[in-house]
Amino acid sequence: MSKAKSEIEVEIEAVATSSTTRQWLRAALLSALRQDCIEVADDSAQLAVLLRRRCDAILGRNKRSNGNEL
Repeated sequence: MSKAKSEIEVEIEAVATSSTTRQWLRAALLSALRQDCIEVADDSAQLAVLLRRRCDAILGRNKRSNGNEL
């Protein structure tokens, strides 16, 4: 294990164990540490896009295909 990987895993664990971290994020972070890092990063990027689009829809924001607001 490289030193950089060890440091980021310590940081992830700190966020996961923080009392201010929501339960769903805590579970996702701890689960991610046991998964293939490339797959988790790809899945997380897709999750972020979907959740941002959901948030925009709920808040009534319209986006162009390039991501800029109308």
